[in-house]
Amino acid sequence: MPRKLPTVEAETLYDALMNAAADAIVVIDETGIIRHFSDSAQELFEYAADECIGQNIRKLMPEPYRSQHDKYLRNYRNSGQAQIIGIGRDVFGLKKSGRSFPMHLSVGEAWVQGQRLFVGICHDLTTYRTTLAERASLEKLQHALLDAAVDGIITINDRGLITSFNAAAEQLFQYSRDEVLGENVKILMPERYAQEHDDYIRNYLNTGQAGIIGIGRDVTGRRKDGSDFPMHLSVGESEQDGRKLFVGICHDLSEYKSVLVRLGRAERRYKDIVQSQKQLICRLDSQMRLTFANASFSDLLGIQQKELIGMPLSATLEDEQRSPRGTLEALFAEPPEQDAVNLKLAMKTRDRETLVDWSFRRLPDSEEYGRELQGFGIDVSEMEAALSQARFLRSHDQLTGLLNKRAFLKALRQLPETHDQFAMLHFDCERFASINQRYGYNVGDLVIIEMAQRIRNCLPNGGLSARVGGDEFLMALPVSAAKDVSSVAQQLLNSLQQPVQVQDHSIPLSGSIGVVLYPKDCDQSEELSELAEAATRRAKARNELIAFYNPHDHALMQQELELEQGLKSALLNDELDIYLQPKVRLDSGQVISYEALVRWPHPVNGFIAPAQFVPIAERSTLGQRLDRYVIRQVAALIADARGQGREVPPIAINITASHFASLDLVDFLTHTLNTHQLPTTAIELEITEGVVIEMSRAVSANLDRLLQLGIRISLDDFGTGYSSLSYLKNLTVDELKIDKSFIDELQSSKGTVLVSSIIAIATAFDIDVTAEGIERQDQHELLMQMGCNIGQGYFLGRPMPAREYLFDQLVQND
Repeated sequence: MPRKLPTVEAETLYDALMNAAADAIVVIDETGIIRHFSDSAQELFEYAADECIGQNIRKLMPEPYRSQHDKYLRNYRNSGQAQIIGIGRDVFGLKKSGRSFPMHLSVGEAWVQGQRLFVGICHDLTTYRTTLAERASLEKLQHALLDAAVDGIITINDRGLITSFNAAAEQLFQYSRDEVLGENVKILMPERYAQEHDDYIRNYLNTGQAGIIGIGRDVTGRRKDGSDFPMHLSVGESEQDGRKLFVGICHDLSEYKSVLVRLGRAERRYKDIVQSQKQLICRLDSQMRLTFANASFSDLLGIQQKELIGMPLSATLEDEQRSPRGTLEALFAEPPEQDAVNLKLAMKTRDRETLVDWSFRRLPDSEEYGRELQGFGIDVSEMEAALSQARFLRSHDQLTGLLNKRAFLKALRQLPETHDQFAMLHFDCERFASINQRYGYNVGDLVIIEMAQRIRNCLPNGGLSARVGGDEFLMALPVSAAKDVSSVAQQLLNSLQQPVQVQDHSIPLSGSIGVVLYPKDCDQSEELSELAEAATRRAKARNELIAFYNPHDHALMQQELELEQGLKSALLNDELDIYLQPKVRLDSGQVISYEALVRWPHPVNGFIAPAQFVPIAERSTLGQRLDRYVIRQVAALIADARGQGREVPPIAINITASHFASLDLVDFLTHTLNTHQLPTTAIELEITEGVVIEMSRAVSANLDRLLQLGIRISLDDFGTGYSSLSYLKNLTVDELKIDKSFIDELQSSKGTVLVSSIIAIATAFDIDVTAEGIERQDQHELLMQMGCNIGQGYFLGRPMPAREYLFDQLVQND
């Protein structure tokens, strides 16, 4: 009979296998107590093993996972319904330092000597979470970890009946698990082997003499379609409930047979490779020469495996002079200077530059192989490219490649260190929205790209440029005199005003440039952009092409500041009025909801138009306060009307972009509704395209929570942003409001086609459509013919004080 490993040796082998894994492995019992804590787990969580073994696994979890974990275990023990067992998911771990970090956790269940254990494999996601390419790389790794092995694993009982059949076995033999469970394992063998198989089992059970138990050998398997294939089969035995259980590991040799021949020389060497087949695997001797390289390593370099053996590692690198020899040799120090080394190395591949993330660890010395290092590598070329792109996009405009405003202002703060004088230019394109409306947003994007390129071509060396709005650009350039700026500004205008040729269209451009000089006009670089914009507004107001900043521009800004301060006071003292404008069914005239509009009756200046103070609020910190003021006022009005027994249709409230990204928006809404005892259907929210086009994590989370609460979301002023109809399919909004500018063009053929297309596509995505700005009977009738059911505008109902709609008019209707 084959010699079984003594308990001490088995435990040593178990510990070595667990600690050789690159990912952290934590084993707990069914009460949540940690029973094993691998070396990688110690490194990941910053705890020593003796600090964790015997402790509850909650120690390694931040909230809310910590308080939920015992409930998960109790639920699973009582019901058998797994919430986390057998699947992988992204969670957060807690280091000894108290810092939480993202990780991928896959949990498996095992029974050892009658005790249920749970094995968690923890993979640090800190550096792998930035982009979609990163996520794809992690999913491959998670898949490998979840399956634990890409080889087929089959267990049979002492009668030869299949009792388990893993996913890899399903793929290998082309049977589903349900098709084979309870069947004799002979169905997976050619007839010449199948006839003898039951005899093998009976002979072993009767005599104890193993013919195939405990060894690996190359055999032939048979798939469901009857085709045969070569495979390596290793069979082990166990005992469960007093009965023999045989475990077979089946490895397809169709493509990898030449690699796996060597695996029979040592069980541990075989298992190391099996656990990480999709990784690049190599071993190095103390001279940094390859003693082993797997098929993936060979395929990547385009060199036969036998040619790799004995080759210096440096010869496989793109730059042989940048060898990591010194770093790796430190692993051979006595005592070792460190347990493992992680390196990113550019490999010398056949057709592309390949960056591999390597993890090297020293192996225990052996008589057969001597002193060796083992390396596991993952091709991270695509991930690194994606990270590089992500870093670029954090500081650059995605469409044009120019700096974004934040990066531009950061670079601007450093300019005075190298230049005594410089100028900032602000360019704003005239009537760019009409280009989008006439030619479409794809064409508009191409025009923006061409404008950016012209700006690059005109700026002298050392200049900065940024796209800071849909059609707005900022530039900064060192100058010695104002005339130098005039020359560059005029050159820039001459270039930008040349028609752009796009898709057989010749599109004329025009615009204005505002100029501010540092330090002549202002010695605070943070304020220059606002002053340049003020100069641009002055140029537009005077119908000029180029305008230099002057104190009058600053006076206008001061007026805005005074308006801002007045708005703060009005918000504090409840001096803003709420008006309502009805949204009406076009066929019946029934009012189905209202839109809340804010009006400011200033005690000195009279009524101040929303167009004056709302943009100021949005540019300052008052946007959120203004939104919440309207929410509170509307909730109080609805509650007052309902308290008098009146039915009030839902009232829509406009939410600014920055407020909609606020983490506590939903909590504020629910608190306000609960305070006034209102259902969530009492209000609706209106947001602009800009909120959802650049979908931040906070915006996405708020949309999901509002959807769950049943609060409707409307996309206001649709068509005025820089998007396309195709993105509608990904939105979780309930209503789309077509901007008034499109309704004004209804009588033109292009306007009719565009509005009809918007209605049709929104309807296809099950999104309600409301037409804004209906002012004439012909618009009303044409929209009905197009299938638009809801409208809003002066023709249907003018904005009126909220109480006139909710109380006086309701009284009249009653």
